Amino acid sequence: MTSLLPLVEAVDSFPYVPNDYYFTFVGHNGQPLGYMVPEVATAFKTCSASDKFVVNDGDKTVTMGGELDTFEKRSAVVAQLAEEWRQKDPVVAKGWRDELYVVFSPRTVPYFSVERAFSGVLGVVTYGVHINGIVPASKSSNGKTKMWVPRRSKTKATASDNVIKECYEEGGLDKAFVEPRISSAGVISYLCQPYGPKGHAQPEVEYIYDLVFDSETEYEPSPVDGEAEEFKLMDLDEVLQRMKDGEFKPNCTLVVIDFLIRHGHITPENEENYLEITSRIHRRFPFATRN
Repeated sequence: MTSLLPLVEAVDSFPYVPNDYYFTFVGHNGQPLGYMVPEVATAFKTCSASDKFVVNDGDKTVTMGGELDTFEKRSAVVAQLAEEWRQKDPVVAKGWRDELYVVFSPRTVPYFSVERAFSGVLGVVTYGVHINGIVPASKSSNGKTKMWVPRRSKTKATASDNVIKECYEEGGLDKAFVEPRISSAGVISYLCQPYGPKGHAQPEVEYIYDLVFDSETEYEPSPVDGEAEEFKLMDLDEVLQRMKDGEFKPNCTLVVIDFLIRHGHITPENEENYLEITSRIHRRFPFATRN
């Protein structure tokens, strides 16, 4: 593989050219919230809260009724539907976390909350945090920047959206160590189809933080919550090669690409699709977001 674009396309896979396959999930305020597959839109016609939604096959929309005019009312109905899907959809049941995401509409305004496992059914924007553990070149044993890379656990699939909490839960790093060393490093966004071209649409935002270690041995991350099996310190050449070999989770691949761009390892001179890649990992959504 010469260009990294195929790795990006595998994650940011939703078509940029509009098509008539997906239904648009619309709030009572007329604002788009997400994309639904036709099977979900059809199910809304006969679901337990069917009287709270209008399904328009001609316009390809599923719209919340005007009576859902508060955050609490909308959240209650969505929670009812989530539980209904939990009983009939094994994917939702398996992914159930008792963890709520907030959907925003208009921008920055909380519109309703939704169980994490049900968010993909509605196709709404979700948010997460990713932390890069970095040993700078000036502090590494070989004079090259290195990255702490987790080997993902096969038994667990989620992490907290709280940065300090995530550092402890995934890497055993306490607050006193993390706070003076961590900094916000940007954001990536993409619209994926994890179940294939006709599957659920999932617009996702990942807030990126860099956590700088003072040495290779000062404080070694170790798994706590089972999210990772182990951590390995790799130089960036090894990270890049393992990424190309498909050893990373797809969305983590985008985080690494973003890091390599920010630190000048991927440039317009060595990546023929540089502009396309940088655009695709900062995708704009036709939906309101938290900020």
